[in-house]
Amino acid sequence: MNVLLVDGEADNIKNFRAHIKATFPNIRIVGHFSDINRDILPAVRDLKPDLILADIRFFGGLHFARFKNIHDEYPDVRFVMYGTYNESDYMKRGREFGVLDFMYRPVKPSELNRCLEIALTYFKKTEETRRQVKVMEDSYQTKKFVYEEIFLRALLDGDIDRENEAREGFTYFNIPFDIGFSVLIIRIDHYRRLALALTEMEKHLRVINILDTVKNVLHEHKAKAFIRSFHEIPVILNSHMSVEDKVLLGDRLKHYIFEKTKTRCTIGIGRTYTTPMEIAISAREADATFGYRYRMGYNAVIPIEFVEPNNNITFRYPHARERRLVYSAVVGDYEYSKGLLSELFTALAQSGQLPENLVAKIIMTIVFRISRYISEQNLPFAGDVAKYFPTADILKLVTIDDGYAFMDKSLKEFCTFVGAFHAKDSLRLHVMAKKYIAEHYFESFSIAKIAVKLGTTPETLNKVFMEREKIMLFDYTMWVRIQEAQKHLKNSATEEDIIAVQVGFDDVKYFRSIFRKYVGETPAEFRART
Repeated sequence: MNVLLVDGEADNIKNFRAHIKATFPNIRIVGHFSDINRDILPAVRDLKPDLILADIRFFGGLHFARFKNIHDEYPDVRFVMYGTYNESDYMKRGREFGVLDFMYRPVKPSELNRCLEIALTYFKKTEETRRQVKVMEDSYQTKKFVYEEIFLRALLDGDIDRENEAREGFTYFNIPFDIGFSVLIIRIDHYRRLALALTEMEKHLRVINILDTVKNVLHEHKAKAFIRSFHEIPVILNSHMSVEDKVLLGDRLKHYIFEKTKTRCTIGIGRTYTTPMEIAISAREADATFGYRYRMGYNAVIPIEFVEPNNNITFRYPHARERRLVYSAVVGDYEYSKGLLSELFTALAQSGQLPENLVAKIIMTIVFRISRYISEQNLPFAGDVAKYFPTADILKLVTIDDGYAFMDKSLKEFCTFVGAFHAKDSLRLHVMAKKYIAEHYFESFSIAKIAVKLGTTPETLNKVFMEREKIMLFDYTMWVRIQEAQKHLKNSATEEDIIAVQVGFDDVKYFRSIFRKYVGETPAEFRART
């Protein structure tokens, strides 16, 4: 640790220097500064101290700005100050500018030792933290490609739902995507059968070799290819290539892969879109083409335009949002359901003219899934779904606006009904839990065990008790035990350690501490008082 001594009195500097040299051989005095009329910043820059040991008077009054300037210019430098008791508040204020500790004049050797030990410990911890950060940064840089693939996979899966987040990812990973986006998916043919004859290493090496081959073909294109699974490599193309050109590229990839790796692949191609958020749509389209291999043939190149040229809805429709809508409706969360509903209908509106009766069919599908999920959960209100989502009313729906208005109103009413049911169920669960605890309070406490017995989760139990008792389940159980202990203490002469075991505590010391926490006095004091 390098130390700069700052004091207007030469004797103080001389004494500090001698003491530090004799007591702390691992501390180096890099210099001293004593001229209050000179700018100290050049000295800090040239001497590069870790710690400045300074008389507060040097920075006092109008000179406090100099103290702040050092901290602003060299934020890693720390200070130990000394002054009078009258300057305590002044020195305490310095903590926001890097003061580790302070002492009072005349400075005692023991106090100086204490402050320097604090500084040494601080810098040791700081250096260790820097070392760990450097190790993590170095590790990150060597594995950055892994995080790039995670980012690209999230784009393909539609898990990135903000345009800015996608653009920031492009910038961070230096991906020059700014024209258009289309996805190719390369999938090994008959992989399950092929994998039976391969070891794990051979499976890994095969897909790695295919990836290297694909990158060699794509080096002249703006594209990103990565491994998604042992049998699949997605490619994100940055271009507005025609369907014909994409088919030619797919054929080239297919033949080159077979030539280099003796592996036959089918390639599915999605449409080209203009925004990063639509990469997921193109990926869904590319993935859908593989369902047509039986008709188009294996070892083929299949653009979505060949098999579903008029479908602008299926792949844009956010199915994952629909699943969340079903779950949120069943738990009675209207606000979240409404947000998801808005996303679904916005996506439908962006798909252009909808086929006749499609709005009604989509809503019927959502309602059916809500009803099915309720039945799967064995909830007692499966029969109530039709009351809030009447089939006759659904079949009359034609426009997107009508469909949204119907679903919004129905979801609001249904979620209100579900909320009332859950509130009633919460009361039932509360009563059952209290009854169970009253009968088993002396057993080893486990919230997981209680939750399993009552057919719920620990989180739900705690939520119920916070809502109805204003305390966590653990605290409620402890209070029940303490109440039983009070009865024993008041009505019997049984020893405390026996009472502790009787009410569920294996350790009498722990029992006494919990008793004191809840009652405000020890078991012995309680017994003596009552």
